[in-house]
Amino acid sequence: MNIYDFVGQQIDNPIKNNGAPVKSTMYGEPQKLRALNQTLRTLDGSKQMQFTLLYYVAGLTTYCGIRGTPILTGFMSGCYLFRFRKNGVLRAAHVGTDNTNETLNVAAKKAWRKLTDDRSVSDIYGFDPAKDVSDALLAEAQKLGGAMQVIGLWEGNGAMRVGLVSTSQDGKMTLVGFEPAPLRPWSSIQHDPKMR
Repeated sequence: MNIYDFVGQQIDNPIKNNGAPVKSTMYGEPQKLRALNQTLRTLDGSKQMQFTLLYYVAGLTTYCGIRGTPILTGFMSGCYLFRFRKNGVLRAAHVGTDNTNETLNVAAKKAWRKLTDDRSVSDIYGFDPAKDVSDALLAEAQKLGGAMQVIGLWEGNGAMRVGLVSTSQDGKMTLVGFEPAPLRPWSSIQHDPKMR
């Protein structure tokens, strides 16, 4: 089963960040923090697919390896998503900045810069999902009339996508769609005002 088979379908909420095992000592350091073997399901039970959840925790930079299984993360609150190599191994990262808490923003960016300064890290590309959703995908979500939330996807081969889900007033979530992420190199993103 392919994640694109879920587009237009009502789904169980795949983003369950409240299960992240977080300790106060984790802030300021990059954290390998993911949940393996998660199952995305349609509400009618007709489709299901395994994925890895890359946790979002405000104030943390979380990462995991990209090893063939799709990776989902979200919901986006002003964060950046990245793909990079560490010792040649492809990895995904979620820099957990928060639109309202500068203390958490500083901690997440400190951890991310620590990772980017590591000499074994290379080929860093990323994007700002909340800012980089196209007008066309937003228009599709608006047709459903629910609350929109942005999610990130790394396909098993490392390709990055930005996606939208729409949640109706009765709490039912629909996967609106995905589109290619407009990746930029870290050498460009590091100068964004939000990343300083």
